[in-house]
Amino acid sequence: MGQLPQILLVTKGRHATLTLLAVLLSTLATPLQAGVDANAYHGFWLWSATRYQPVLAQATSLYLHQGEILGRPSGPRFVKLGRAPFPIQAEQLWLVVRVNTLPLSRDHEKVLVRLYERWRKTGAPVTGIQIDFDAATHQLGRYADALQQLRRVLPPECQLSVTGLLDWAKTGEVAQLNRLPVDELVIQTYQGKQTVPGYATYLPAMMRLTIPFKVGLVQGGEWDASWQARLATSPHYRGEVVFLLNQ
Repeated sequence: MGQLPQILLVTKGRHATLTLLAVLLSTLATPLQAGVDANAYHGFWLWSATRYQPVLAQATSLYLHQGEILGRPSGPRFVKLGRAPFPIQAEQLWLVVRVNTLPLSRDHEKVLVRLYERWRKTGAPVTGIQIDFDAATHQLGRYADALQQLRRVLPPECQLSVTGLLDWAKTGEVAQLNRLPVDELVIQTYQGKQTVPGYATYLPAMMRLTIPFKVGLVQGGEWDASWQARLATSPHYRGEVVFLLNQ
């Protein structure tokens, strides 16, 4: 550890003592924004271009990127990405598909069903499918309709998770979020590889969620860990998920 800085007091006596006390209290009161250390967590996103990290051995929940459904002039197209089915040690495995166009076609709904069933045959503890889609806040109703249609074709035991934007909880209607037909909502505090500036101002709105929810963090990003205890006072909070990056 480094040495504490020395403080030179020019004034003497009682005034100097009070000055020293004020400086020390000011230093201690300064909030610390710790970087997200993946070793402190047990839920992770592993994207297709991200290399394996030893920290994955402690994963209890793993969100594994499996492909993307992309809008094309000729129509939506599924691009297979990510790792092939293999034995997973985590207690829960979510198969993540990035989507940039809705509603899903019937063919793509079938793709998701086959993806789920193929992993189940490996004996992996597949919990369900996660849809990664950046729906505009004013289009959450349309998004909910698309998710409801997807639920109709997924096997009954296949759970449905979605990622969410910070803006959903702050500027959208929380009641509308609570009506999303999902088993889990993971609100991301980052964009790309960077934490969203002022992310903490969005978090209080999450306390009004009545569906299971988690907070998504980015490895090495900013995070005030005291929020974990505050959010945990909600009976619907399920913890954190760290988006792993190539170091």
